[in-house]
Amino acid sequence: MHFLNECAKIESQRNIKLIQKDDRVDILSIRRIWVDTALKIFSIEVIVYTIFLIRHEAAKAKPLMETVQVIVIQLAAFMAVATGFTIILFQGVDFIMFLTQIYKERLQNQVKKARAAGIAEGKAEERHLWINWNNRRIAAEAKDEDFSEPPPVQSTKEQE
Repeated sequence: MHFLNECAKIESQRNIKLIQKDDRVDILSIRRIWVDTALKIFSIEVIVYTIFLIRHEAAKAKPLMETVQVIVIQLAAFMAVATGFTIILFQGVDFIMFLTQIYKERLQNQVKKARAAGIAEGKAEERHLWINWNNRRIAAEAKDEDFSEPPPVQSTKEQE
């Protein structure tokens, strides 16, 4: 019995982890599974900007303290921009995924409708074939003629 309780606990923990993958981080409104990627992109943005900023400020040949102050001020301002860009990027990806899901659902509905229409059309066509065959058979019997035409099902199976 203890083993079953442990298995149930493990399964419930797995379910909690699965639920957590789809939830969002409150501050950034980014899906929890994308936070690591978002932080990497944010870090790359800041590092690249810092490299360009340091090279630019070093080329001015101003005193070191003034250069450091400018770099810190510029980085502080850029971090807000980088944060906004990262959030917009991931919200855009999330929006594209949302649109893709809607498109897939609509496509599945269209396939279901087309399949149902095709089945109905096939049944109507088969019924029409049987009615025509039966009318020819009845006409042949009325004329006392030999009717050796195979039924439509046999003729369609032979065509396959």
